[in-house]
Amino acid sequence: MRRRGVPGDTRFLTCGCVGARRLLESRNVKTVIVDTLHELVEVDAIAMHAWVIMGNHLHLLVTPRAAALEDSLAIIKTRAAQAIVNACAEPHQVWERGGGFDRLIWSDRAYWNVFSYIHMNPVKAGLAATPVDWQWSSARDWARPRRNTPPVRHPAWVEL
Repeated sequence: MRRRGVPGDTRFLTCGCVGARRLLESRNVKTVIVDTLHELVEVDAIAMHAWVIMGNHLHLLVTPRAAALEDSLAIIKTRAAQAIVNACAEPHQVWERGGGFDRLIWSDRAYWNVFSYIHMNPVKAGLAATPVDWQWSSARDWARPRRNTPPVRHPAWVEL
């Protein structure tokens, strides 16, 4: 999938593991993803609005800034895949082919719907009672800032 987003366009992205395999379940792999997201925010490649890491996919609500969104996604997926391969005896494909789900967010209503959807994902999957109970999500960051997670903020155009 070719991404046509330009810096400043807020995007909702989903990256899924091949065959819905639960390749993102290990704490090490999740930590690699969180560290990579943090790094991309720190170098101003993306603005992070919401994220969640599930066992077989991840959701991001981001606005690309200095770098192309494709470049940032490639970094995230490559590092996660390397962590998975390092933990396995045999290499295998990690991510579904293509770019995954990608949607331009163009209104406040769409933004808040996606924001809520991302944070409710672990609750709907039965992994947490409330969004803030799931460690691998930005829901806790919005409830109370945490250390060692990517800084999150709403885009300037969103009405609070």
